[in-house]
Amino acid sequence: MLKGAIIGMGKIAQEAHIPAFLDRQVFRDAKIIAAVDENGRMLNLVRSKYPEIRCYSSVDEMFEREDLDFIDICTPPGTHAHMIEEGLKRGVHIICEKPFVLGAFDAERLYPSIAGYQKVFMPVHQYKYSPLWKAFKEEASRGTSGKNFIQFNVFRTEADRGIASLNKGWRTDPELSGGGILSDTGVHYLYLSLWMLGEVRSITARAFSISHTEYSVEDTALVVLESEYGVAQISLTWGADRRHNSACLVNSRSSLVYNGSELIRNFLSQSERIPVPDASDKKNYISLYVSLVRDFLGQVNSGLKDNCRLDEAYKSIKLLDSCYRAAVTNRTITF
Repeated sequence: MLKGAIIGMGKIAQEAHIPAFLDRQVFRDAKIIAAVDENGRMLNLVRSKYPEIRCYSSVDEMFEREDLDFIDICTPPGTHAHMIEEGLKRGVHIICEKPFVLGAFDAERLYPSIAGYQKVFMPVHQYKYSPLWKAFKEEASRGTSGKNFIQFNVFRTEADRGIASLNKGWRTDPELSGGGILSDTGVHYLYLSLWMLGEVRSITARAFSISHTEYSVEDTALVVLESEYGVAQISLTWGADRRHNSACLVNSRSSLVYNGSELIRNFLSQSERIPVPDASDKKNYISLYVSLVRDFLGQVNSGLKDNCRLDEAYKSIKLLDSCYRAAVTNRTITF
C-alpha cells in the first residue's frame, strides 16, 4: 500500500483526486493519509468529510510527521514549482495538476532535475484518458497520406470559482494562474493537439476580454497550431451564455463531429454514432482521474519510469508561453 498526501485541498482535490483514490480500482494499492492547505476553513471541511486524513497547514510540518511514498499537488499553478522542488528534495513520487509550472522559465529550470529524478513524475493530463479524445486520436492516426484539421470549442460562463465560499478566485489572479482561460483550460487542448497531430511548427494566438472586464486576465482566446500532421484551432471563452463543448476532426477520408452529447463518424458516405460518455457527468469525469492514477501507480510499482509525460508537460508549457507571446506581439511564432 503506497501512502500519499494531497497538497492543496480545493475543488479539484475534493471532487476528483480523492474520489479517484477511493475508487475500487485504486484503494487497495494507494491511500491518501495526509492533506495540506494553508486555509484553515478548507482543512476543517476536509476533516469533516474525510476524518481518516490527517491535516496540516504547511508542507514542512506534513513532511516532518508523515512517511510518504508520493505527493499529489493540487495547488494553483503559481505554487507548483516550489511544491515540485519540495517533492524532489524529499525523494517522493509526484503527481502534479496542470499546467505543471507557471511558465517557460520554470519549465526550463526544473526539467533537468525531474528528468534525472529516479522517482515517477506524472502531470495531470487526464483528458488523454477520455474515450472521446481517444476516438479523435485514432481517427487522426488512420490516414496514411493526408493531414487533419481539428477544431476544439470550449464555452463557459465564467472562470471556475472552486469552492466559492472558501476560495480566493485564483484563476483570475495572473500571479497564481499564469493567465486566464488559455492557461486554465487551453493547456488541455495544447497537449491533446500535440498527442493527435505531432510536433507544432507554428502558433498564432489572440487573447481578449469580451465579457468579464473585471478579470485581470483574458476571458477569451483563439489559437491556431500548424503541426506535423495537420492544423488545430482552439476557441475558448468564459463569456458564453451557457456551458458547452464541441469539436470536429476532418480529413480527406473521414470526419468526426462531437456536438457535446454524441460523436458522429462519417466515412465513405456513411455515418455512425459512436457512444462516448457524457463529458459533463461527474462519475465519468472521475473515471479519467482513476485511469491516470492507475497509470501512475503502474509506473511506481514496476519501477519503469517513463519521461514521456514529463516531455509532454514541458512542451505544453512552452506552447502556452508561445501562445501568450503571439497574442502580445500580434504575430505568428514559428519553431
